[in-house]
Amino acid sequence: MQKDFLFSEERTSGEFNVSFAERRVIGEEWNLVEWNRKHHEIDCHRLYYRADDNGGKAVLTLLDKKIELVANKVYFIPAFSVLQSEIDGQMDKYYIHFRSNNMLFGLYRYLSGEYQVDANDITQKLFDTVVENYNLNTEQSKMKVQGAMNLLLAEFISQSSINSHALVKYKSVLEYIEKNYRKDISVNELASVMNVSPTYFANSFKKAFHISPKQYILNKRLTESQQLLLETDMSVKEIAYLVGFENENYFSEFFAQKTGVSALKYRKRAFPKNRDCIL
Repeated sequence: MQKDFLFSEERTSGEFNVSFAERRVIGEEWNLVEWNRKHHEIDCHRLYYRADDNGGKAVLTLLDKKIELVANKVYFIPAFSVLQSEIDGQMDKYYIHFRSNNMLFGLYRYLSGEYQVDANDITQKLFDTVVENYNLNTEQSKMKVQGAMNLLLAEFISQSSINSHALVKYKSVLEYIEKNYRKDISVNELASVMNVSPTYFANSFKKAFHISPKQYILNKRLTESQQLLLETDMSVKEIAYLVGFENENYFSEFFAQKTGVSALKYRKRAFPKNRDCIL
């Protein structure tokens, strides 16, 4: 029986769920590796921090750009966004794989273009805290991990284009979308959650998140469809209807527009070699 990826306990826990954390020297095993479900937890978000500055060059090719990992930066890599890794030399790197019930991180790549922030005096200590405690089953270790993750990820919120006050203001609406995104949700319905007029809601939501409520919902459906494509054997049509698209053709067009390939090619990780990526 297939796992219910849409409603699993892990995705509704309200906490950061760290599946793996480590500090390790990375070398040739990371070079020209195509990321797929056989080798990587591609449904996890990632935090990276390079602890050295030895000249080794490491690059991640994402759906929309290339990122070179350099020292004194912390990187947030959204789930499902990595296509390939490359390295010339070695690097001493911390990496954390995690999932979160926070709606923002699932849609981060649609709401912000900021994938890196400057490290500070406590960055390495925070990564060490997660590495040392994530696999311990005590209340103290859990609190340490949650605290460290909050501090590391807060920097991405503060330096992104997202208004941090909006996360509090629209919390009830975002939670409503999280529970009902598969349904046909109207602006009137969302406005009623906040007890404001539809016009005010639509304008203020777009000002806060830089996309319309409709686009936010569509991107949420897209994120869920990516996971289902990679981790189930459901057909494209079944997935389209399950995540809330009433028209399979519209889903296919929207998916290709956002990812650059068809849903079937995405499932096979068959991306064109000449993608227009930038460093």
